[in-house]
Amino acid sequence: MTSAEPVKFIFICPNHNKVFELADFTVLDNRGIITDESGNKSLDAKVALNEPCPFCGEKHVYNAGELSCPFKS
Repeated sequence: MTSAEPVKFIFICPNHNKVFELADFTVLDNRGIITDESGNKSLDAKVALNEPCPFCGEKHVYNAGELSCPFKS
């Protein structure tokens, strides 16, 4: 039996506008799934980096809706 790879989220450094992937993050203020007036669902939460950004060294916090879904092809 093999162990599953951790899910990496795709982030953009707000200081350098560069994309990076990271699996070491924490979901904060999770208020669950919300549905907008068009029926689109999204997670109402924040995602905080547990390790520094590889481009600027800061530990950014993002609104979950700002992030790309790692499961979309």
